[in-house]
Amino acid sequence: MKHEKSTITFWNLLKMSKKTVFLISVMLFFSSCEKVAGEGGTSVINGKVTYFTTSYNAQTSMMDTSYYPKAGKDIYIIYSDNEDDIFNDKTETDWNGNFHFQYLRKGDYTLYTYVDSLVVNSVNYDFPVFRHLNISENNSTNIIEDFIILK
Repeated sequence: MKHEKSTITFWNLLKMSKKTVFLISVMLFFSSCEKVAGEGGTSVINGKVTYFTTSYNAQTSMMDTSYYPKAGKDIYIIYSDNEDDIFNDKTETDWNGNFHFQYLRKGDYTLYTYVDSLVVNSVNYDFPVFRHLNISENNSTNIIEDFIILK
C-alpha cells in the first residue's frame, strides 16, 4: 500500500509539471508576440509625388516654375527607420501622383523614391529621396510630406 501512495504522488507531480510547463509556454508565447512595424495592421500611409521644371520666360524676364503630378513613379517602403535596409514593399503612383501603403502596424517607416538626374556627358544616375514616418496609433491615416522632384 505504501508503494501505491508513492506511485500516485509521482503521477500527480508529473501532471502538475506538465501543466506548469504548458502555462509557462503559453506565457512566453504571448509575451514574445510584440509586433514590429510592417504588414498586418490597420493603418495607412498616403503621399504624393510632384515634378517641377523651371524655365526662363522671355516676356517677364523671370524664371517660371511649373508643377505637375508624376504618374507611374515607384515608391518604396522600409519597415524601419534605417535607410540602409532593403525595401520591404513598393507601389506606384496613380495618374494624379498619389500613392498609399495600407495594412500597416505601429512603428517606424522609411519611404523613398528616386530622382532622375542628368550628369555631364549625358550619363544618367538615380539618387534616393527619403521620408521618415512613425505610426503611433492603430487604425490611423498618416499623410507623408510630398516628394517634390526636379524633372
